[in-house]
Amino acid sequence: MKTNITLSEYIQQVGHKKVAKMVGASVSTVQAWRYHNRVPRIIQAKKLIDRSHGFLTWESIYGPIEDLDSDRA
Repeated sequence: MKTNITLSEYIQQVGHKKVAKMVGASVSTVQAWRYHNRVPRIIQAKKLIDRSHGFLTWESIYGPIEDLDSDRA
């Protein structure tokens, strides 16, 4: 089983351009995800999970459900 990493860590490792191409987003959008200024839309999150081959999950993109008081992913 693969260890899950955060979306920010994944983007840092894979690169902004490659992630943008994976989901059909702009590089500036992916940068906003990395720095927690925005979060992916549901369809983008599904593509990220599928195309990361198990490295990303809902929680690694949006944050743990236990963290109900946080508005950050």
